[in-house]
Amino acid sequence: MKKYQSFLGENRMIKDQGLLRHEDIRKKIKILPELEELIPPLQADEFAQLEANIIKEGCREALLIWEVGKSEGMVEKNEYILIDGHNRHRICSKHGLDFRIHLVSFPGLTEVKEYMIDNQLGRRNLSPEQISYLRGKKYNAQKLDKGKYERSGHKGQSDPYESGKSTADRLAEQFNVSQKTIKRDAVFAEGLDKLSSEQRKEVLSGKSKLRKSDIQALGRGGVGVPPSVSARARPTTEENESGKAESDRQKLITKISTLSSQLSDRKKATVRLCDQLITAAQELKKMEGTK
Repeated sequence: MKKYQSFLGENRMIKDQGLLRHEDIRKKIKILPELEELIPPLQADEFAQLEANIIKEGCREALLIWEVGKSEGMVEKNEYILIDGHNRHRICSKHGLDFRIHLVSFPGLTEVKEYMIDNQLGRRNLSPEQISYLRGKKYNAQKLDKGKYERSGHKGQSDPYESGKSTADRLAEQFNVSQKTIKRDAVFAEGLDKLSSEQRKEVLSGKSKLRKSDIQALGRGGVGVPPSVSARARPTTEENESGKAESDRQKLITKISTLSSQLSDRKKATVRLCDQLITAAQELKKMEGTK
């Protein structure tokens, strides 16, 4: 739980962490696409390494689950929404592995998104594009919320937005960048959100050839994807073949890691297992030799 404390606070942790209850909750975990997209995608080799580690050592970190307190938009009361651990959940589900969960409560979906963004920005392995996207998402969400608050005009309410400071000023101070950088991030985030889910993942994983300026132009008000963006978003035949080759390579690496981890189990260390490992290694060697 230490990794969550700086963002969560003790008041949000649900004390009922009974094993029997968790057994039932694990079967009901729901993935919300709009939340999953706030998790920067792993590179293929990073995912393969994580998968190999979990297969060998088990899922060490607990998954963070939001127990919904009230219905709102796409979520219903008493649903269990995954908010941290999407890659671990995918791997454990694929291989039928056990995992632990921690339940947390939030007032609503807005607070969940803000927590997820802060949690991701607190990590060190993000690319500049991922950082820019998350800062922009936070600015856009807070600007919208502040606008709603200002239009409400209720007297006697305390101002949660530090009177006198703009949203851009506050976030620029928080992230130690300029106000202009925050506003450029916001435009970048708006442009990215107009792309398809697959195109967005390509950009955030560093695989896309789209320029940041094109995406920002899209965020400034274009309806639909500009021709320059659309053209580059379509992979060529050569790029498709290259992508398939890299995918096949990662599958072999994962297979070799899995087979290697099973060799330590004397019950599974059979001649057949050794043959499978040798075959996979030879295929990878051949693939590397054709590059």
